[in-house]
Amino acid sequence: MVCLFKEGRNLVGFEIVLPNIPGTLRHTCSLTEKYGLNIVYIEECGISKENDMFFIVVDFTDEDIDPETLLAEFRKDKDYIISADISPYLNDIIFPSKFCAKDMGGRRGILLGQGNMKGIILGTKKKLGEESDAFLYYLGYGIGEETYRMYAEPRDIGDSTEGILLWEALVRGARWGDIIGYEVMDDKIIIRLERLWECEIQKGLVDKPASHLFRGILAGFFEKLLGKKVAVKETKCIALGDPYCQFEINIIT
Repeated sequence: MVCLFKEGRNLVGFEIVLPNIPGTLRHTCSLTEKYGLNIVYIEECGISKENDMFFIVVDFTDEDIDPETLLAEFRKDKDYIISADISPYLNDIIFPSKFCAKDMGGRRGILLGQGNMKGIILGTKKKLGEESDAFLYYLGYGIGEETYRMYAEPRDIGDSTEGILLWEALVRGARWGDIIGYEVMDDKIIIRLERLWECEIQKGLVDKPASHLFRGILAGFFEKLLGKKVAVKETKCIALGDPYCQFEINIIT
């Protein structure tokens, strides 16, 4: 589950527990429609096989109805809704009151905001200088190896195309960026990404390709996948003004 920022709107979060049967969520959403209210965010958090909890954010901006009225509407609908509460908030931040693990392929996902990641990358560079490139690369290399063991190996993913499709799912699922194209050749693999966060946060701050962590991740993953040594080079980078980042994975042995 995530926290949301109101950004000048009157947004209110609700935590609603529904029985896990067809039609309950649709019916719940129809109650907001009844009052002309718009749902701007919804996320499911499984509680058990019988029940699901939903974090629903509703926009009350310029509306006459107050959140307590909608909450009362939820709570009186005993045929469809088990329980309903208004989510806590702090100033302009809305967040759910209960912890829920984010699932990524059967594994717990941990979300770090761009601010957190910017602190990791730029803080490392500030402390280590040029040595940070190697540090981030080998940190990424270990992540790539573990990603192979966690996601590729159990699924018998054994060729380059399947490996790229797996990465397409993972980078989108983790909001790292968007793979927009790739080429698989005998001696190299080329992958293109839009909005790779590692390079996006370094726009205007570097004079050479900015990705070392993700470059290392690709090296660790594809060496395990192919069973061969690879050398990964970033040949285009959005931090330098290119429209996308491009990585060449050169197969050595």
